[in-house]
Amino acid sequence: MSLGFLRCGDHGYSAYGVTYFVGGQMKYFQISLISMMVTAFGANAAGMNMEVSQPYINTHLSSGSGAVVNDGNILVVGDDMEWLFSVDKDYQIVDRYSLSASKTPAEGRMKKKIKPDFESITKLKYQGQEYYLVLGSGSKKGKREKAVLMAAGDHSKQILSLSPLYQSLYEASGMSGKQKLNIEGVANSDDMAYLFNRGNEGKNIVFSIKLDQMMDFISGKSDSLTSLSAVDIELPSIKGFDATLSGADFWPEANSIVYSASVEGTDTAVGDGKVLGSFIGVLPADKLTGNIKVLDLTQNAQQLTHNGQAVITKVESVAIDTSNQHSVQGYLVSDNDDGTSQFFSFTIKAD
Repeated sequence: MSLGFLRCGDHGYSAYGVTYFVGGQMKYFQISLISMMVTAFGANAAGMNMEVSQPYINTHLSSGSGAVVNDGNILVVGDDMEWLFSVDKDYQIVDRYSLSASKTPAEGRMKKKIKPDFESITKLKYQGQEYYLVLGSGSKKGKREKAVLMAAGDHSKQILSLSPLYQSLYEASGMSGKQKLNIEGVANSDDMAYLFNRGNEGKNIVFSIKLDQMMDFISGKSDSLTSLSAVDIELPSIKGFDATLSGADFWPEANSIVYSASVEGTDTAVGDGKVLGSFIGVLPADKLTGNIKVLDLTQNAQQLTHNGQAVITKVESVAIDTSNQHSVQGYLVSDNDDGTSQFFSFTIKAD
């Protein structure tokens, strides 16, 4: 598999050009993304090209960490806010919905010690109804072990405890001692859910669970998680700091997950380090089944670079808009720890 950035937009920039905003000023970068076929995926991997737009910075939406597309809008959660934002395709906020159990949700950015740390969102169908499922990261007991299950139609919501689920994930992970969970991505097919653990205080792991079984479990209708499995993920590093899984969405026609991984100059889940760059890859879902315990994605996940230098953005979410067997189009959302959110559109096409 080979991925490459193509010319972006109709602005007359040179081929493979991308506009990047720093401190409100436009700067021009030449970005390339080349992904070699991973041995674990077998031979004859299809070649692919990827086109990425110039980014847009929304200064009114803080710390975009999870996103999903529905009815033409992008639904975005930030890890230090108690709102689900509806953003149009010009990246402007058109509505917002409370994720708080309180009648008076917090306005603005919440302090790190009290924030619910909503890092991921997915859209799913459960018992015949469409919902958004928003997950706290689980990086702190109690406060960050909550989910919001919101009806996609009328936006009514339930606040659910994730403590039993996250305890089961921890047990399945093989982590111990001071290692912690930090769920930063979630994706689902019609029948499976995939939870992506960021390995900054533990391990990069993808957990797989039957979707209805997971939903029955967190809704208190069942105490069974017999379908739960875990695969350790190996990712590349930048300047000695390992990439950590940060976002995901499901590409149904390819039975694959488009995922992101980001790199910070820190080894803790609670301390923001210097942003060093991001990676994107495509993971076939069938590689998460069977007896596989470790999956090496160091050659599949490729860094966004400019003339050998990292593009300094921390991609935290992938949101697929449209797809078919040969291509997928959607959005990337970055949280660069400065109170803003950065949006890119992307298209991946098979050669």
